[in-house]
Amino acid sequence: MKKLLLIAVICLFASTAWAAPFLVCDPNPGAESIILEINGVEMPEFIAEPDGSLRYDLAGLVAGDFTVRAKAGNMWGWSIYSLPLDFTKPSLQAPMGLRVSSE
Repeated sequence: MKKLLLIAVICLFASTAWAAPFLVCDPNPGAESIILEINGVEMPEFIAEPDGSLRYDLAGLVAGDFTVRAKAGNMWGWSIYSLPLDFTKPSLQAPMGLRVSSE
């Protein structure tokens, strides 16, 4: 059975809270589907882009620490999981210093 190699998983996580973070799987020719495992829980299968990549929106995740792995599949089967990627999604602090001003 042909095994696919998932080249890399890269987390594009901006340092500001205003950016929209995504988990990006690099192109993997031949991959038709990708499965993410987040903190040990396997997510439903995602359809890969035509180049075998995936872009997963992390905005829906609660703040905290995460470990993510991915595996690619096609009609021949599934690859092994990628190396794990650890990242932290920060929480926002409540605004402080509210005041009324005529300026």
